[in-house]
This record gives sequence, C-alpha cells and structure tokens, in this order.
Amino acid sequence: YFISKRHFLQLIMNELIQKLKEFGRVKIKEPLMKYTTYRVGGPAEYFLIVEDAQKMPDLLNFLSGEGLAYLVLGGGSNILFLDEGFDGVVIKMEDRRFTINGELVSASAGAIVAEIADATIRAGLTGFEWGVGLPGTIGGAIRGNAGIPGGEMCDSVESVRVWENGEEAELSNAQCKFGYRDSIFKHSSMVVVEVKLRLTHGENVAARQKALSYIMNRAKTQPQGVASAGCAFKNVLREKLPGNFVWPKELPESDKIPAGWLIDQCGLKGEKIGGAVISEKHANFILNSGEATAGDIIGLIALIKEKVYNKFGIELEEEVFIVK
Repeated sequence: YFISKRHFLQLIMNELIQKLKEFGRVKIKEPLMKYTTYRVGGPAEYFLIVEDAQKMPDLLNFLSGEGLAYLVLGGGSNILFLDEGFDGVVIKMEDRRFTINGELVSASAGAIVAEIADATIRAGLTGFEWGVGLPGTIGGAIRGNAGIPGGEMCDSVESVRVWENGEEAELSNAQCKFGYRDSIFKHSSMVVVEVKLRLTHGENVAARQKALSYIMNRAKTQPQGVASAGCAFKNVLREKLPGNFVWPKELPESDKIPAGWLIDQCGLKGEKIGGAVISEKHANFILNSGEATAGDIIGLIALIKEKVYNKFGIELEEEVFIVK
C-alpha cells in the first residue's frame, strides 16, 4: 500500500492539529496582522489560542519535544512580524485572569497590564498606576521591563514563574536581571507563565490622579488612534554616548538621551517608505498609515539607524521585537 508524499504530509498535519486542539483553539494560515498593533505580518502556519495558562508547560513540552518552532504572543503591542509570516506555531495567550490578595497581585502571563493597573487602583493599592495606558500583556511587559518615566515593571515584581527546557521554576526579582527595557527573558528560552507583583496600600484619590496624569501625558506627547508599536527605539543610556557628545542645552540632564530627539535632529519627522511614516508628533514612533508592509517599517528602521549614526555616532537599538 503506497500513499503520495502529499497525502503523507497531510496525515501528519492532521495529527498535529488534533494534538494542538488539546491545548486550545487552532487556526491554520492565520494572518498575524490581525493580532498586532502594527497591523502588519503574514500568516502563521499554525495559530493556537490558549485560554488556560496552566496548559502552557505541557504545550511547550510537546512543541519542544517535536522540534517545532513556536512563539508566544501577548498583546501584540511591541512586535513586528515579517510579511512572510511565521513558519511554526504562534501561541496567543488569552488567559487574562489575575487576583488581588492584600498587597500581592498574581496574574497569568496573558493578563492585560491596563486592566491590572485599574483594578489595583480601585483596590486602594499604589505603585502600578503608570500601567493604565499600556495595551499589552503582563508577560510581554515583564520580558521587556516595560515602563515610562513614572515607573517600570522591575519596581513591582516579586517573582515570575517560568518554563524552560521542560522545567518550571520561580524566579525572584533579582534573578530576572532587569535592565533598561531588558530582562533575562530576552536572552534565554524562558517563557513567562505567571507573574506576582508586590504593591503597597496608598491613598486612592492620589493614585487615580497620578494615573490620569499618565494618560493625559501620553495623549499630549504621543500619536493616538493610529497603528503603531509604540516607541521604535530604546532611549540611549548616557554611558553609551560617544565621548565627544555634548549634552543639548534644550534637554534636562538625565541618564538617557531620548531616541526621539536624536531622530528629530536628523530631520526625519514625516519621512515615508511605502505606507510607513515617522510620526510628526513624536519622532520615535513609526506609524502604519494604512497600507504599510513589514518591509516598509523595517526600511524606515534601517534609515533612522543610518542617519542617527552618521550624525551622532550613536547606534540606536530597537525596542520593538522583530520576529525573524
């Protein structure tokens, strides 16, 4: 009895789909542009929606055992998929559960940062007000040590439960090796499963006023209502500046020089490649005007890096994660 190669591959694919269905809802050739704030990206070979974080370790054990490429997707707010898509399994974390017990917040990796921030304010807790404007998930925020001038993830993290190479572990704040928009998770195969935050009781009215000020500042300084992944580049730490760099008089002394200021000084606001454009409001935002491809955005990223390096001798580092 002989079967064609095509039929054989179809049987294997069917078996894989049935196995993936044990962990969540499966979609085939699903356009990734539907799940990112950039609204670009080709199809995922397999797209798996997981609604129970407790299934993640078994799922990851299965995928790694089969040698299948995978990527865990949070809120899609700081990621750029290529136009070719992803040849593997994209796992969409949809477990948004979290609990507040006294000053301790326990959250599944798929919980939305803004929802956690709002709930903690209503519970009379302070220390996480800055998160009210973040659209992503807590797992993604942990990976990139997300934050604003008013705070960042490392300020509140007590521990993080992770999976790596078939093992589960709980990491302390120090073990996460947080840095500026950085953590151990960016440099390892660890997958965040659950996060615990330690906050403090505070005056509720003051917390709400602080949250409102963060929202108003974002609306005033950043483009709104357009497809974007937030800041395209990290601000540049002072110790990484060239020795001949003169601190600009119009900027307050700080430990970082804003990437947006550097880009603006290169006259790049409004610069376009295809459907991608550098924001006129904030030069560190690359926008999808409606018809942009990932190639257009990557082209602008390359142009910005070239211009800034030629003018200042500074190598900008992307804050957005480009899936290659």
